[in-house]
Amino acid sequence: MADIADIFVSMKTLSKRELVRNPSLASHLKPGQSLQLEDGREPLVLSRRKRVRLTARQIHAELDRLCEGAPAQDTQAALRDLRQ
Repeated sequence: MADIADIFVSMKTLSKRELVRNPSLASHLKPGQSLQLEDGREPLVLSRRKRVRLTARQIHAELDRLCEGAPAQDTQAALRDLRQ
């Protein structure tokens, strides 16, 4: 799994009033950015995770894990059946 430092990059602090006046600040966060909304005692943190780039090997390993125990499929027979 990715470390927290790899998921989030930067944080900006906003007041509730700023967010109400300009809600696009929250909706247009780029991957890896966070907003800290100052609201009373406990601040609210809005975050958008960084996109994780998977290698071909990681994708195939995940597909193999998901298909574990599934019966074998004859894809050529399925395509022939669809063409008829």
